[in-house]
Amino acid sequence: MEISYYAIFDYSEYDENEKKYGISITFPDIPEANTCARNDNEALVMALEVLQLSLIGDDGSWPSQESLPKPTPLEQIKLEQYERAILIKFDTENVDLSKFQFFT
Repeated sequence: MEISYYAIFDYSEYDENEKKYGISITFPDIPEANTCARNDNEALVMALEVLQLSLIGDDGSWPSQESLPKPTPLEQIKLEQYERAILIKFDTENVDLSKFQFFT
């Protein structure tokens, strides 16, 4: 099953020590999916990982398509000055479940 949601990358925080932007990452449709990163490449990896972790069950099963929140269309997402919407998508058949620890 293919899953896709928009992530909001917020670039408004600047780290003076790192001389890099800190990127806050949230998903409007998945409130528990929050993370952060130091650069765009790391942000893409972190966004995918937090989305997967937020959706997968404790037993390693994916929710049914019907039980997933309906994705908000891009044109309905209100972005602030320092924000970008990035589509994060994956196919549940291609997720390496060995990187997760499940509790049953």
